[in-house]
Formats: sequence, structure tokens, C-alpha cells
Amino acid sequence: MKKPLLAVLLVATAVLAACGGGDNSTSTPTSSTPAPTPSRLLTTIAVPNSTTPAFSFDIGYTEAGRYYLADRNNKSVDVVDTKSNTLIAQITGGFTGAGASTDASGPDGIVGVTGTNTLYVGDVDSVKIVDTAALKTVKTIPISTSGSRVDEGCYDPDDHLIMFASPGETPPYVTFISTTTQAVVSKLTFTGSSGLEACTYDAASKSFLINNDGTTANPTGELDVITASSVTSGTPVVSKAFSLGKCEPSGIALGPNSDVLIGCDPSAGNPLITLILDRNTGAQLASIPFGGTDQVAYDPGSNRYFLPARHWVTSGTAAASGFTPQMGVIDGATRKLLYTVAVGTGAHSVAIDSGLGQVYVPFQPGAAAFPNGGISVFATK
Repeated sequence: MKKPLLAVLLVATAVLAACGGGDNSTSTPTSSTPAPTPSRLLTTIAVPNSTTPAFSFDIGYTEAGRYYLADRNNKSVDVVDTKSNTLIAQITGGFTGAGASTDASGPDGIVGVTGTNTLYVGDVDSVKIVDTAALKTVKTIPISTSGSRVDEGCYDPDDHLIMFASPGETPPYVTFISTTTQAVVSKLTFTGSSGLEACTYDAASKSFLINNDGTTANPTGELDVITASSVTSGTPVVSKAFSLGKCEPSGIALGPNSDVLIGCDPSAGNPLITLILDRNTGAQLASIPFGGTDQVAYDPGSNRYFLPARHWVTSGTAAASGFTPQMGVIDGATRKLLYTVAVGTGAHSVAIDSGLGQVYVPFQPGAAAFPNGGISVFATK
């Protein structure tokens, strides 16, 4: 991943003209269509030690009435009860904490094995296994000795595999771990890649999809496809690569039909965009004028994507400063931006409890409406 109760005024922001390919349409509803009501801020959850230094956190994950957050300040995985929205535990167990750089910090990615009370958590040089019933770290799987983090991951339930990216290695690589044996089964090196980002598993095509920061062919990003069969055969390989233009990809989320949404965090001077592709062909289905994101998520209950953008600027063109963080909400059916709502400084992580209709977005201190580090909770509608 790239580098008490508060009230807040949530204002739907104006949408800039669309840019890039795809449907090239604005997301402003037609005059005959009522504008959607922006997601309400339900509450904020305080996190200890999240003010000084500024809250350093990474991936969020929800399952079975709990929200889990990689918390570097406390060297823990934080556990929130999503019914009461209270912090009920902080699971420690050798996590590195906030280091001198993002690549030297952990915990990072969180991958849950549904229904097993088990989380796989990326950390510096390792993946740690957390027992969520016992609320403790129970095992460490060594990955490297370079002092660089194991970042984001994704789970293939068909073949009982988890893939984790190590973006700070030279060259970067992914590691495949069996959830049956809890051991490394293989690695795939991305020679010539400038880094790796979020991934997901597509059960329809039985493939892993991962955002690649850049290659010789696609210097500002591509979406790589790795068939699970190549992993199980012992020879993992990238079978397809789809160019992402000037996206500089970060987050990824599977949507309805064959849609895959790619969050973009482009360099200064380029349009802030989000892309939606056909994940089978790589065809661009939409280019949406909102970006500066990291982790993104899709909620099947509302058929909406949620994208906190710490690097959003009102001009719609990426910049090095002057950020006004917003969370964009994109409709899964129309592939249009419905609205944005204000989020706290540094908001780049998101997870959804679809059953309760709640979106979890942690933040750093700084914004007037979000003065202390913590976790904001929004309604999905």
C-alpha cells in the first residue's frame, strides 16, 4: 500500500468534468433523477496513542461483526465490535510498528480466511497468523531478511492459497502461502517492476489480479493476472497484463458482473481518476474523475464502491500538497460518482460491514472535523 463522538458537516461536492477513456461522462445525476443522499457520519472511534506521532495505520478488514485494523502506532491489530462500534482489543505479538519508512513498518495487509477465526497479517520480513477467537498472534511465517515489509494480500478459497506482495524488495515479488499447511509454497518475482500494490482473487476466472506500479511496457501501471492453476502446478506466471495508462494504481475491488475497479494515485500534474475495467479482457468501461486513493472497497448490499482519497485536491489534478481528503462513492450499476464526503487527514484505508451498512475509515489528526486520530464510521447510504 502506498505510501469521542464528533459531528461533521458532510457536503456533496461538485463533480469535475470526466477525463480519459471509457464512458467519459460526468457523474452528475440528470435533472429527472433525485440526487443521492451522502453517507452519514455515524460516529468516530478513539484509538490510544494515535495523536503523537500521527496515527500510522494500513489495511482494514471486516468479518463476523468485527472490524480489524493494522495499527502501527500500537504495534497491533485493532479489533472493533461493529454493533457497538467500540474498540474491544488490540492484538499484539511482535509487530514492527512505525519504522523509518513505510517499507520498514508493520503491520500492513490483513487477509482473513473466512469462518476460521484466522487472519494472515503482513509485517516486516514476515507474515504473522492471528487467532481472532483467542485474540493473539500464534505463528510467524518468515518471508525475507531484507528489513522490508510484506504488504497487501488476497485469498483464494478454491485452492486454499494466500498471495502477499513484497513491494519494497529488489525486484519486488509475491509469496504464495498454503492456508492448509500455513507454509510458503512458491514465489513469483516481477523483474523490471517498480512496485506492487493491492490484489484480489477472481473466483470466476480462478485468477489472482494484482496492481503493478510500473513496467517497461507500462511505466505508470498495469493490472497483472496470475492463474491459480499456474500456482498449484508450481510455476506461477503472469498470463495477462492490462495497461492502466497514467493511473499509477493502488487499490482494487471486484464489482458486479465482470467489473473490476482500480483506484489510482497518479503523480502531480495528471488527472485524478478511477478506472473500471472488464477483468476478463482489460477493456476500459469507465474513467471516473476522482482519485488520489489507496485501499478501495465494494459493498454488494448497496452496490456501491467506497474510495477514501487522502490525496484528493479540488482542482481534480494531482498535486504534491493542498489535499482536501474526501471519500468518493461510485455506483456499481452506472459506474458514476454519486457524491463525495469529507474524511480525515491521511484517510487511505476502508472496510465495510455490509450487513450493518457501515463503512470504516481510519484517519490521522489534523482536519478540523477530525482533530484526533481514530476511526470514522459512515453509513453506506
